[in-house]
Amino acid sequence: MFSIVLILDNLSAMKILLTLFVLLFASSIYSQEWSLEYLKAFNDSCIESANEISGIGDAFEYCGCGTNGVYRNFPLEEILEIFESGTLDSNIKYNKIVKDCNQKLNY
Repeated sequence: MFSIVLILDNLSAMKILLTLFVLLFASSIYSQEWSLEYLKAFNDSCIESANEISGIGDAFEYCGCGTNGVYRNFPLEEILEIFESGTLDSNIKYNKIVKDCNQKLNY
């Protein structure tokens, strides 16, 4: 339980998953929309990072929530631009997703 709070305080798991996502797909995703492949890669990267910190059950819950929140609130190109610009930590919509997912897990 403490580890999910740590993830959310530092936003490290989401940063790691976005980094992996950008590295894996950056050349092919600009000007494209979200697809099942991109969402799965996004979620899988998060689960790998979060599982090391919080355990598989909480990782699935948190990452599913985060993936859904990012999908519903950001076009693919926009979230990549925010991440690459280094302004993810200060993005209001992104921080609301993190907060909402944290609350969903009662943290």
